[in-house]
Amino acid sequence: MTMLRRSLLATALVASLGLAHAADNTDVPKGPLPRTVVPSLVSLELKLDPKQAHFTGTTRIEAQVSEATDSFWMHGRDLKISKAEAIVGKKRIALTATPADVSGVLKVQAASKIPAGKVVIEIAYEAPFGELQGAYRVKPDGNDYVVTQMEPIGARNTFPSFDEPAFKQPWDITLIVPENDVAVANSAEAKTETLPGGWKKVTFNRTEALPSYLIAFAVGPWDVPAGPDIGPNGTRTTPIKLRGVAAKGQGGRMQYSLANTPPIVKALEDYFGTPYPFDKLDNVAAPDFWAGAMENAGLIVYRDSLMFPDEKSSVAQRQSFWGVSAHELAHQWFGDLVTMRWWDDLWLNEAFATWMGNKIHGQLRPEAHTDRGLLEGAIGAMGADSLSSTRRVHEPINDFTQIQSAFDGITYQKGGAVLGMFERYIGEDQFRTGIRNYLHDHARGNATSADLIASVAKQSDDPAAVDAAFKSFIDQPGVPFVTVAVECGAGKPALVVTQKRYLPLGSSANANITWGIPLSVRYADNGTIREQKGIVTGQSARVELTQATSCPQWVMPNAHGAGYYRFALEPKFQKALSDSFAKLDEREQRVYADSITAAYGAGHIGPKELLAALPQFTTAQVRQTVTAGMSAIGWMDEQLLTSDAERTAFRAKAADIYRPRLNALGLMPKDGESDDDRLLRASLVNWFALTAKDPQVRAEMGKQGRAVLGLGGDGQLHADAVPKDLRAVALDVAVQEGGSEAFDAAEKHFRASQDPTIRSQMLSAMGSTEDAKLTERARALVFEKGLLRRNEIFPIVGGQTDSEKTRPALRQWVDAHFSELEARLAPAGAALVGLYSAGMCSEAEAADVESRFADRMKSIEGGPLELKQTAEAIRLCSAQKTARKGMPLAFVAPKKK
Repeated sequence: MTMLRRSLLATALVASLGLAHAADNTDVPKGPLPRTVVPSLVSLELKLDPKQAHFTGTTRIEAQVSEATDSFWMHGRDLKISKAEAIVGKKRIALTATPADVSGVLKVQAASKIPAGKVVIEIAYEAPFGELQGAYRVKPDGNDYVVTQMEPIGARNTFPSFDEPAFKQPWDITLIVPENDVAVANSAEAKTETLPGGWKKVTFNRTEALPSYLIAFAVGPWDVPAGPDIGPNGTRTTPIKLRGVAAKGQGGRMQYSLANTPPIVKALEDYFGTPYPFDKLDNVAAPDFWAGAMENAGLIVYRDSLMFPDEKSSVAQRQSFWGVSAHELAHQWFGDLVTMRWWDDLWLNEAFATWMGNKIHGQLRPEAHTDRGLLEGAIGAMGADSLSSTRRVHEPINDFTQIQSAFDGITYQKGGAVLGMFERYIGEDQFRTGIRNYLHDHARGNATSADLIASVAKQSDDPAAVDAAFKSFIDQPGVPFVTVAVECGAGKPALVVTQKRYLPLGSSANANITWGIPLSVRYADNGTIREQKGIVTGQSARVELTQATSCPQWVMPNAHGAGYYRFALEPKFQKALSDSFAKLDEREQRVYADSITAAYGAGHIGPKELLAALPQFTTAQVRQTVTAGMSAIGWMDEQLLTSDAERTAFRAKAADIYRPRLNALGLMPKDGESDDDRLLRASLVNWFALTAKDPQVRAEMGKQGRAVLGLGGDGQLHADAVPKDLRAVALDVAVQEGGSEAFDAAEKHFRASQDPTIRSQMLSAMGSTEDAKLTERARALVFEKGLLRRNEIFPIVGGQTDSEKTRPALRQWVDAHFSELEARLAPAGAALVGLYSAGMCSEAEAADVESRFADRMKSIEGGPLELKQTAEAIRLCSAQKTARKGMPLAFVAPKKK
């Protein structure tokens, strides 16, 4: 919500309590609350009708008061409180709750002192349904539903509470709902009672100890398909009841996801050596959800498309189910069973689930090659981690606007990569023992980074060194840059290793940072490949190759691509490594490719040298290595070329690099080919059709996209007229080239469909057109009442960021409608900065973004950091462009004088 709306709601709340003004905010706790009052049990009773705009509730909190007080702090936002009391024995003390901060901090004043000891706090209130946070309403099919998203601070919009992770206690949840609606919550239903007036009261089992951000429920005419029981496993002797929850008529689409959930749960139980911690498991397919999924204990909420694949779905959709489901289920232990104390340790939840989810997904579906995905995520995180404004993994959180910033690639992908690096260094079995000990020691409670690191470091040969090295990666920002020289002569060969922070060209950040790097190297020694590891500290270190019998023929400074660092070798050995590219394993080939693209990003090599390296990458088996460097081609195309003739020639030469791989795959899938081949084809076709603008590929994709749309035929949707892995790009090309006829057809099929994948692809296709009138129509759909789900806003307008032709009108639209868009997208409104700034690459544009959004971002969750990083990225782009101006591009013929 915008500041204006929040201010008005706060004023209304103050008036309803008969107060003249809000609390003095000079002493408002913006971070963790004081421990004056600590809850031990929360009873929550809500009366919810999805058809209404508001709901009512009563919260009863049993708590311990540390010392006598007449005031304390808690949380509640946009709540109209009708009655609040503290009960001590038989005495009732009136409470007055005053909004103290826009984040939802309440100052609670007691009419008389509350003595130290036990107290019960009772609060009755009314609240509006939220916008994709807290308890919110959706209406995908003409029916009304309620879904919840409490993380990070949506709970305070739904009930008054002590809304931070360290307040972890059991919950008694009761929902009063329309008699024909389904109600589900974190725990299993205990009983249902019929009430007068068409209502029923559903009481659920007391939950395990949980923080407020993991509380969840759903109400509406849901389908509730039963999944297979998750049978006994290890020390768990009773089955776990598994169900799906989907919008009316959609339950049958959950057959695949329900059938494949039990093996994930069992694999996680086997790894952790701890049974699944809760009394049942429901998977909710939410029709509108701003996150991908949320790990609520026993009631995991997913964006519905993730729950609806089947065996015939695209590879990406099937792999998304496995990956996201494994991630969220890993959270049932990491995050739910053991919870961080404060948001600075969010990585304990998200980095771990990223790493663990990939491990379990890969274990159960080896063809997914999830280790490659984890590595690709780490390399992607290095981009953000190279900014001077980047966060640390373990970043202090002092204000509510900073919490949302922690949900980023630094927390998820960098954190996951660091866990993987230390797992390989310590040893897989030893690392698992450390994880099991950590869970055992902190089960049902809270823990910190220091607790986890100490537990795994204890399993190593040098706990103190591992502890310090691990902390060096999470407690300071940046990507280590390792330069390696080889010493050969008298005695054993040795590596001279220097380290500093990797910085892109134009960065003003301090490079003089060092880490405790678990350096692992492989090298060729007279035909034998040897491997050596050790922790390297300080700016320079000499590492003797203890097993070497001669000067190595080549050295790979990041063995198996396990390390979260970038490297460069002295020229002789850089060439030797390049010449030995085919001898490297698949992960090493990918980090070698990254070393080249990173050298380009740092200004150590120019465009010509990077382009010359790309053909070698395409010889790799792994698709992520084949496509490494593609984004640089796109950047050169847009920022360094000045004429259509130059671009045409450049694109044709660039396409020659990748055409042999595309020709070998063919444009159409083959029986029996691997999922990786299907994904590589999709990546190549997308690049040829949308970036290189290759006429042949565009012609074929456009033809197939028209067939999907029914153009030139019966006008009906033929979703299977193109392979599912290629349908999105085919629709994009068809609409780009088909004008209003194709746009109209895509819009018609979108309006007629409840399938989330079809809807998203039709919207993206409409959003990809460059026709000014059609882009205006696409943007207008955002404000057509009841048409778009809120998670469909970015698909319809995001494509307009890709073209120089469409960006100016999009920017004007974002600027003009910022308040409306931010209110609908909250808590993800900070992303509007990126929507506005796409393609910007000058100092003047960076200054424009800063001035235009500085005030707007101040109180938006994640807004301040988003703006800072966006402006820095624009300035770095400008620096790159200035430095490369006039540099030769291998594919562009010199201009005639």
